Amino acid sequence: MTNVTFNKHIPDRVDITSAHLQCSEVIHDLFKNTPGAIRPLTTHLLSAHGKGVRAKLLLHSSMDSDGMVTGDAVRAAAAVEIVHLATLIHDDVIDEADTRRGIQSIQSKFGKKEAVLCGDYLFCLAFNVTSNLAEPYAKFAQKFTSAISRVCLGELRQFSNNHNTDIGIYDYLRTIRGKTAALFHIATYGGALIGGAPEKKLLALGRFGIYFGMIFQIVDDCKDYVLESSQAKKPTQSDICSGVINLPLLMAYLKEPALRNAPLTINLLQDVRRLGGVDYAYELAKKYEVKSQRILSQLENKKQAEELTSVLSQLMGALKVESYG
Repeated sequence: MTNVTFNKHIPDRVDITSAHLQCSEVIHDLFKNTPGAIRPLTTHLLSAHGKGVRAKLLLHSSMDSDGMVTGDAVRAAAAVEIVHLATLIHDDVIDEADTRRGIQSIQSKFGKKEAVLCGDYLFCLAFNVTSNLAEPYAKFAQKFTSAISRVCLGELRQFSNNHNTDIGIYDYLRTIRGKTAALFHIATYGGALIGGAPEKKLLALGRFGIYFGMIFQIVDDCKDYVLESSQAKKPTQSDICSGVINLPLLMAYLKEPALRNAPLTINLLQDVRRLGGVDYAYELAKKYEVKSQRILSQLENKKQAEELTSVLSQLMGALKVESYG
């Protein structure tokens, strides 16, 4: 893969509203101009629309008090979203998922081998995008690669614990801190880094990203029990059958320990609901929300705090509305 050529011009500074649009246009441009062998797959990806939450967090974490971000922030946001897409493609291969974001999954439409290679290609594409960043490229690249490593290790940790009904809440939290929260951490920490934030703010927004990621995964787990696949735009009620021990189930185990001996089938869904597993899980998400809001309340850039608070509020309301993420 040669260095990425951006056909779309990105200004050195752009307002936050335009930055979101430009980020989407960068991804669209890159996917439309991939080599012929993989272009049908990347073109198919463009027919699905996610919320771009990680890109939003990076851009909002990078914005100055005038609501402006740099062109490098737009590129970095695109890179984070491309990595996220790569992980989704690989997840769908592992889970044998037929749909993703309301359309046929890559592995279902093109085949498992093709999907794995497409995901690998997107990882390379994301790294290539970050290589076009100016300073502080070196530090961002280090954090970027570290985040992806933690995502992979978190996924492996989850897979190794599938069907293990003896795991505890600490094991679960350790897993999602890697597989989900790591990418949100690089979004907020990396955005602040590119925006030239001082060390104290870097660390604060980095923590916010971790908390946000923990909330995101907990809410996503809860959806498996309260939303239909048509609402979530991906298969739901499948974690249990795949042997995934998520937080609502763990909370039900605490209430009724004998359930740990029950087969991991869809029949457990009713037990989890009966025992309030979703409610207890959501309460933990609220505790992370309080920590997140405390960080945002201390930001001097009030416009930035308002934007990040808005994204957080949408996430916390995601069980009541359409799928978020």
